[in-house]
Amino acid sequence: MNGRCGAVLAAMGICLGIAGCNESGDGRNRVAVSGKVTVEGEPLAKGSVTFRPEGDGAEATGVVENGAFTISAADGPTPGKYKVSAIEATERAEGDKLNNFSIQPQEKPSRTTIGGPLDAEVKAEGENVFPLDFPRVDTSKGTKGRSR
Repeated sequence: MNGRCGAVLAAMGICLGIAGCNESGDGRNRVAVSGKVTVEGEPLAKGSVTFRPEGDGAEATGVVENGAFTISAADGPTPGKYKVSAIEATERAEGDKLNNFSIQPQEKPSRTTIGGPLDAEVKAEGENVFPLDFPRVDTSKGTKGRSR
């Protein structure tokens, strides 16, 4: 009987260990997400993408390079509905940098920004691959959008 209990407990421990492989340190069952980020059909060169939960899920942010992003299960969102936003990274001219810190740019920044957010639903099972095409918003015309 003791041998049988030991085997059952060992099997349960293995199952719990496998189930916990996709969890982050916060105890939530996060999942991996990936996809493409475009702005009016053009790949976003550099930036970030953020999944913000509509309810009680976990927020997740990833780096976008050449229009692609991947967020691992350890850092990913939990299953549920999300509002997804993107931020475009801007390169500063060497004259606009001081000791690796950005200073006021010598040229005026673009008056456009990436619109959004977009809706997405992260599933508990299967692949979570999202093609995200954001509009570009002209902030100088007083339309909604964040100015830089």
